Amino acid sequence: MYTIWTVGVLSAGAENVQTLAGGATPTRAGAVEAASDALVVAAMDRGRQEYRIRVADTLIVVIPGVTEQGDVDLFDLAATVPRFERARR
Repeated sequence: MYTIWTVGVLSAGAENVQTLAGGATPTRAGAVEAASDALVVAAMDRGRQEYRIRVADTLIVVIPGVTEQGDVDLFDLAATVPRFERARR
């Protein structure tokens, strides 16, 4: 059974989430990794927005932090989905 994942963004002023990436992987761990990677790529491209990540039946909302220099904190962002998954257990 495959685990479905998606990453979307709710841009400022928008009413609907725009799907940016998604797929299905053989394992939940693979889906978490794929969603995490897609989230970082989305934030690199779109900056600090409200992102919606779904792995199977779990939905999380992420608004990335910023570094002292004012850039999106990609390092902490990369750990967000795996950290949430560990806490879920």
